[in-house]
Amino acid sequence: MRRVTLFLMFFVGQINAAVVVSNQAAALVDPGQLSATEQSHLAMAAVISKKSGLSVKSILNKQLSDEAFGSAVLRSYYERPPVEFSSNQMWFSVVVDEERLKDLMLEQKIPVWPDRRGELFVWIVEEYEDQGLVSAAPNSESYYWLVKWFEQKGVPARFYNYESDDLLDFQPRDVRFLNPDWVDFVEENYDSVASLFVFINHSRNGYSYRYGLSQPGQPLTIKNLKFVDLSSGLESLASDVQSRMSTNQQVFADEFSQTTVSVRVNNIVNADQFLTLTAYFDNHALIDKYHISQLNNGQITAMMDINVLPDTFVKFVSKEKVIDHLPLD
Repeated sequence: MRRVTLFLMFFVGQINAAVVVSNQAAALVDPGQLSATEQSHLAMAAVISKKSGLSVKSILNKQLSDEAFGSAVLRSYYERPPVEFSSNQMWFSVVVDEERLKDLMLEQKIPVWPDRRGELFVWIVEEYEDQGLVSAAPNSESYYWLVKWFEQKGVPARFYNYESDDLLDFQPRDVRFLNPDWVDFVEENYDSVASLFVFINHSRNGYSYRYGLSQPGQPLTIKNLKFVDLSSGLESLASDVQSRMSTNQQVFADEFSQTTVSVRVNNIVNADQFLTLTAYFDNHALIDKYHISQLNNGQITAMMDINVLPDTFVKFVSKEKVIDHLPLD
């Protein structure tokens, strides 16, 4: 087995990330309108979408074998949304064998979105005809659907709590009109890989949203949509965000490789940084196992088994901004 040495440097800062459970997802179905086979087909597409970052629509268009992918299912179950939000629909969840699913996806040239994913900061504001503009409360319907759809899409999200978070003088109108000062403030003060600002208008004829997605180093993405069903409209929003969050974060079939690398990390100045670094290694989806052989003068040396090519590993860790690659030259 080829052995490669990687020289890395520890960053003082760290972007919040979460390890996503990607072998389980749900489809929103009407059991009275769909057969058991159709429900299973949709739920499996939801799992593949969550694990790949591709949209459910694109997965369904691939017309994958129900028999092959069905062999990965371990169990399934129903969960009812709050009855005041949906009276006839249910969440149909499937839990699959993760390794079996990954093998099937790679056979079909479907990329894998590693389970360690950067966190999204979200603030939702809503405008009602009789109440004006308010921050969405955790018990609101909009809040519920967006939380659930991000969960199904595999996007870790931290939702703004207007009762406990202190955002100085910023108000819902700053979200409504995407105040540039507000966008800059969130980017500078929250350790998130992206920030999402959502304005939802409730009218007699249905709903509309306007969102702004801010990612460091990229222009603000703005999108508007009108719709009549809140759950499906917010699924569209969540799918858009999933696509943007997973772009350049997917590993393709030809990038997977069992490789042993020697890793040296510089700039470790205290015990807290050492613990942060080891926790990062422990939870990294591309690292199978590692062994630290030496800690000396602020540098650690470790042997590491990774499941991708070294160049792919370097690409991912550099984007996560916990450690940075130092080229040999």
